[in-house]
Amino acid sequence: MRSTYHGAQRNPGLFGSHPRVGLTAPHVIAAYVNARVEDPSLLSQQTEPSYADFFTVPQA
Repeated sequence: MRSTYHGAQRNPGLFGSHPRVGLTAPHVIAAYVNARVEDPSLLSQQTEPSYADFFTVPQA
């Protein structure tokens, strides 16, 4: 009996030699990441609580 299983497809390219899993093309993901990196709204001046803020004692 001959098997028709050929294993995961290998596509060396943008993400190295790992098998491609999922439906989204790598160039679509790369374009999204680049757009998010360049998004000026992510560079707001609003400050968020830091990790150290959780260890400070509130002033009474």
